Amino acid sequence: MPNDCWNHLTITCDNPNELTNLIITEIKEYHQCTIKKRGEKGVIMNIWSPWAPDFEWLHDLLTKYPNCWIKNEWDEEGGMAGVWVGFVDKNNSKIIKQMDWADLCLEERYYWFL
Repeated sequence: MPNDCWNHLTITCDNPNELTNLIITEIKEYHQCTIKKRGEKGVIMNIWSPWAPDFEWLHDLLTKYPNCWIKNEWDEEGGMAGVWVGFVDKNNSKIIKQMDWADLCLEERYYWFL
């Protein structure tokens, strides 16, 4: 059984139609997705994935929706965590920044904070 990975996504877009299309087309496939806040040009949501974030899917979103800015803050129960930020710049180049680190695992969270 895989470790749970909790993804906290923030997506913004100057084009409201592109954002709506992204949500309808891409997000509906995630059964364990909760939209926390939605505006005309932005959405904040939580998505579960096994083991780690689906980095390939995030890269594909930038290709399909180049006007969007995407940030994924994630952590998984084994103690890994990170932030992934992606956008397409004015030269149509994908800019992706990713930082991962060792964090508290699920057992350590219970040990230190219960």
